[in-house]
Order: sequence, then C-alpha cells, then structure tokens
Amino acid sequence: MKGLRSRPKPRRSLGQNFLKAQWAIGEFAKWACRFRKVVEIGAGTGAITSRAGDCHSVEILAALELDGSLIPELSSVSFFTMKVVVIHSDATRPPLRMNGFDSAYGSIPYSITGPLLSLLAKHFQKPALLLLQREVARRLASQPGSEEYGRITVIVRSVYDVRLGRVVPPSAFYPRPKVFSQFVELAPRRSVSPDVLERLEELTRCFFSQRRRKAIKVAPRCLKEGSLDDAAEIFGERRVYEIPPETFLELASSSR
Repeated sequence: MKGLRSRPKPRRSLGQNFLKAQWAIGEFAKWACRFRKVVEIGAGTGAITSRAGDCHSVEILAALELDGSLIPELSSVSFFTMKVVVIHSDATRPPLRMNGFDSAYGSIPYSITGPLLSLLAKHFQKPALLLLQREVARRLASQPGSEEYGRITVIVRSVYDVRLGRVVPPSAFYPRPKVFSQFVELAPRRSVSPDVLERLEELTRCFFSQRRRKAIKVAPRCLKEGSLDDAAEIFGERRVYEIPPETFLELASSSR
C-alpha cells in the first residue's frame, strides 16, 4: 500500500510539520511491526499510517488526528486495510482506553509534548517511540544535577527508561521547522498508579518552581506536615534539581 501523495497546507496553529523523509517514516513503521495493537499519535497526512498498516503483525492501528481537514485523506488509508481505524481526536484526550494497546508512536508537536508525556506516563505505561524536539529529548534523558533536568524528566523517568535514537534534521519535514528533532524510545520500567503520578505532578510543580534552592528549604511549601519529619535525611544539602526521580516518586507514594 502506497502513502498519500497530496501535500495539504500545514496549519501553524496546530504546530504541524509533516514528516516526509522516507528513512524516518521507515523507523516508525519498523517499530509498529513489533506489535499487534498500535496507537499513532497525530497521523497527519497518513505517510506513516500507510506504511505501518502494511505490517502483517499489526492487527489494529488507531490513527489519532486533531485536524478535521486531514480526516478524508486518512480515511482513504483505512479503505485499503480494515486494520486502520481513523479517529478525529485530540491526542491528549483520546476517546479510547490507551492501556488496551501494546504500543504508541508519533511525531509530536512541541505544543502538546508536556500533556502527552504526562498522559503516557499516567494512563499508558507501554512502549512508545516518539519524535520530539531535540532539546526535549535531551531533557528526558538528562541526569540529576544537569541544566536540562526538570520536572518532566522526573515524571517520565518514574515510569520509563529513556533511550535516545537518531537525530532528524529540519529537512526531513514539510515545512522545515527551525529546530532539530530526535527519536526517543520509552521502555516501561515500572507500573505506577495514576493517583501517585498525580501527586508526583503536584510535588514536582511545587519543588521545581525553585529548582536551584536547597530542597530542604523548599520542602515546607510542598510537603504535608507529616511528610517533613524525614526531609533532612532524604534531601541532605542537595538542591531541587539534584534530587533523582526515585526520591520524588517515593515522596509521592508516601504523602498522598
């Protein structure tokens, strides 16, 4: 089955940059072929959808797309194979049970990166292959104490191991973005309940609002009174951005 040839006008309001490089499209297709039930986040023009839909191992491919003007083109992909189901939906609020699928993939606009990563961590916790802005990719893979380390690092790494893949240049997209992108593989490392992750989001939002202060100084604002007893032993003299994800996760689990 061949990909779609039309070049619809990208919508700046949706941060659309359509992936056109065949080698990058092939990376996604190769990933999809490892699974049976797959979600595509932001199907766009269907270039990846059509390649992934050709995989014999794929039994169902749910292609999510927010832009209603692209749905007719995507529907032509599903015409050739019943395994592709096109869903007109915001990927950050999908009308399906995400954890009922085996894998997710997609080239992600910067504007939804944070909400989408939060959704995957809380309600998916299955393997994912994402194409993100290179700066975001490096942030996810960063270590405590580095400039890139932040709250989204903590949230994602509490559930996933992060593996960086190939860098994708602006020329791989239409239109060309101003930044480089990078493949990021999210490999599940542990299962964490959504309510713990909700608490983790609250904690990190509070702590990282003063990321360079000593964590022990920020703790009274962010932790409940009963959770402060061991704060000195937990944090020591470390600053907020030096605290590892596991410590924040332990706090979230014990302070609900």
